[in-house]
Amino acid sequence: MVNNVLGSQANLSTLLAQSVNNTRQTSNVIQGNVPNITNEQLNQLNNAKADQVLKQQLTSLFTISSTPSLNSYKLSNEDLALRTVISSQQEGLLKNESGAKLIERLNSSVKNIQGAYTNTSDILLSLGRLGHEQKTFLASSQQRVERSLNPYMESVTRANFEDDDNYQFELSVKTKEGDVINITFNSSQGYDEETGEAIDGFGVSYEVEGDLSEAEHKALKQILTGVGEMADEFFKVSENSYSRYVLPNQSDINLDFLSDFDNQQLSGFNVYFSTTDGETVDPSENTFNLSYDIDEETQQQALVFNSQSGQSEIDFTLDMSTIGAKDTNQMKQYLASLDQNLEDSRVNSNDKKLKSAFGNKGDEVMQQSFELFKGAFTSMSSAAERYSSLESLATREFNDGRAMVADLVANMVENDSRYQGLGNKAPNTLGAGVSKLADFNAEFSFLMDKGDYQPESKIELSQTTEQEEYGQLSGVTQNKTGSSSFRNLNLKTSPDYYDKKESYDIGTAVKNNELVGLDQSHEVDVDKKTYQFNPEISRYELKMAMTEQTASESNIRLINDIWLEKNEDSYDMHKKERVGGGAEQDDFKKTNRHSHNKLVTLIGDLDKLADDKKAKQEYLTDLGEVNFFMGKYI
Repeated sequence: MVNNVLGSQANLSTLLAQSVNNTRQTSNVIQGNVPNITNEQLNQLNNAKADQVLKQQLTSLFTISSTPSLNSYKLSNEDLALRTVISSQQEGLLKNESGAKLIERLNSSVKNIQGAYTNTSDILLSLGRLGHEQKTFLASSQQRVERSLNPYMESVTRANFEDDDNYQFELSVKTKEGDVINITFNSSQGYDEETGEAIDGFGVSYEVEGDLSEAEHKALKQILTGVGEMADEFFKVSENSYSRYVLPNQSDINLDFLSDFDNQQLSGFNVYFSTTDGETVDPSENTFNLSYDIDEETQQQALVFNSQSGQSEIDFTLDMSTIGAKDTNQMKQYLASLDQNLEDSRVNSNDKKLKSAFGNKGDEVMQQSFELFKGAFTSMSSAAERYSSLESLATREFNDGRAMVADLVANMVENDSRYQGLGNKAPNTLGAGVSKLADFNAEFSFLMDKGDYQPESKIELSQTTEQEEYGQLSGVTQNKTGSSSFRNLNLKTSPDYYDKKESYDIGTAVKNNELVGLDQSHEVDVDKKTYQFNPEISRYELKMAMTEQTASESNIRLINDIWLEKNEDSYDMHKKERVGGGAEQDDFKKTNRHSHNKLVTLIGDLDKLADDKKAKQEYLTDLGEVNFFMGKYI
């Protein structure tokens, strides 16, 4: 969890002190590097010669051929120590090592420098020349080395990680009372005080405008948990030597916690994640931006999402009522409709079968983000169901209206043997009947920026419901709309496009808790154009253009046990395809299709209407009232 990675950068002097105390292990590691010293040299050792032995020890630590000669340069021990560190860093850079590897080198250099001081002490001690003056000299020199290395080590750490380890995490939560909680996480690189190794960590600042109650703290904790789980997925680190970051898998990020959002305490939140990868040839930035708000006055909840990663950009918005009920079948229908729309856009984005304009990797990212979009849709719908149960007025209004009508319609459509229904020329993917779910407007878009080629897919889905009353009649009207589209936003290349829109409208009339009128209409419109490049004229020209419209309508009146139903179906298709290389109109092959069917069904005791003028008059009067109420005339 992000809550558990609030590490702080260790003081570098602590690491140096730790290395100073680790004498036995370091001495064993570099003992083989001790230069041979003749008896004549050893006999000449005195306090002044201790400096020369130390210089020899430090010089042996150089790792590249550019080691300076002691005869040519009058270097202090501090200079030599720093140069050994720099030489090791240069060697790592020549090998194109990662920032983490360079930090490991830095840590190793510190331990080796301490080993040089330890070896010098051991040599002097073995000769009986390690007196008080020599000890003081070595201790003072070691302190000066530490002071000179500290700024350099801090500089190297900052330089190695300022690009390839740049995390940003910002969260702002607003309470229902208007208080604002701002939480900011910033990345850092530091050292573990126990192991002496480089670690990832986050610094955190926590700011609250106003006082939080215990209930608000509990609601805030729920948001932090949900957002923290998203951050865990977003900030995954890779062991890949070319990039430390894993491309966020949107399908591993979920928004389930929105279904339990505490609207009694909070009114919304905003969260922002970002990572910058500086180890790749072209530094890349991944961003994740999400906001969620509830407006109690308008009984609306709104979610806005944007994510950019590499060439792809994901945007989606969800505006949804807080009044709704559970409707499992309709939810399945909507999710299936969304999937179908995405597939239609993907398949029609390219004239080549089984290959989309986004490529395999782009398709994978698009489908992952689409799962996140659908997850947000179901979570917000569940939230609306829960909010409705908390509002007694909303529950009563809903149950007395739409829910009852939805059940009456479902019973007629599913159980009445007289029902003919809509035609099946174009299957209704939006779902027949009245949806009990909260009204909404959902939009999703996926864009890839390939320079000269910028393909974009858009998916939309919406539901709008109204309830009406007039005299003894009441009813519900509902519109469901779904659409998918594909565009190439860079018109310098092929301007292919695909548009599909599907709509389903239903209207009802209820009298004395009985369904007396049911109108349905379903329409699907498709518009598609593909282009091909003509080198002779150096531009793209139309290859194929097609429009297609399928419409079905059903009007039912069930009055005094007389069933009257009218059904109409129509289909129109216009298509032209280029058959030659020229640009003349005659080079196109045209195809047109049209069909229309109409059927009126009347079932009941027709003799009664013919023989009983009063019954006939009552029937016609009631029929006229229902037609007027629904705005239909048969």
